[in-house]
Amino acid sequence: MTKRLGIVPYLFAQPLFYGLKEREGPSDPFELIQELPAHLALKLRERHLDAAFLSPIDYARDYAMYSIIPRVGVASQGDSETAYVIFKESLRTLRSLAVNPASTSEIVLAHLVFVEKYGSVPTIVPFAGTIDQGLEKADAVLCVGDEVRARRNDPHKLDLVEEWDDMTELPFVHGIWVTRETALSPFELTAIIDSARLGKANLDQVSNEVDYLNQFQYDMDDHAQEGLLEFLRMAYYHGILPDVPDIRYLSLTDHAKDHTAEALN
Repeated sequence: MTKRLGIVPYLFAQPLFYGLKEREGPSDPFELIQELPAHLALKLRERHLDAAFLSPIDYARDYAMYSIIPRVGVASQGDSETAYVIFKESLRTLRSLAVNPASTSEIVLAHLVFVEKYGSVPTIVPFAGTIDQGLEKADAVLCVGDEVRARRNDPHKLDLVEEWDDMTELPFVHGIWVTRETALSPFELTAIIDSARLGKANLDQVSNEVDYLNQFQYDMDDHAQEGLLEFLRMAYYHGILPDVPDIRYLSLTDHAKDHTAEALN
């Protein structure tokens, strides 16, 4: 039975999906569905997907339903050109911030940075459109993903991941693989984990922007896991989440035992 996996369009995440895309064909056990993280979260909740690459906030909202696939994710530290706030020229006081509602974790990141570092809580203005259109609606606009690199030389920007690093000295986790406990077989889980390993080893095949991709880590080591937990703790402290989610990683050994037992029964 073909399993449906939700992936995102952002370049920085593509090494995670490299091995999965390379194996696409008639015998491939996976169908890849590409959407923004918030849309993937909805599809996973409604069981239209078997696993998805979700942002931390999208995972946190439904964490009781899911487990995290271990060893893989996307994190960065410092200026990785993934989440900028672009301001109007000559702005003195930030009162409003235009955002795409699908950028859930980046919206929370912006809130945490402004309230923790600058004592400011701008009004959120939902919108969909270009950065310039956002600046017509608010004092500043949150831009995320591939559109950020086009504004890397903008003098009126704030790099939110760099600000997070300055606040916490921890990586910011952009996304993680999430699934239900028994939705995937051990073979399928291993294929997802190996896909990231292959992507990291073949960055030049993923994109010609190798220097950009080298800014990211694709393994969820202890440092990245602590960054994820700190982000969720702070979101809870500021009233964004109702509780601090459990960070539950699938045990691949236990998972294999469970599937073996199911097959024998």
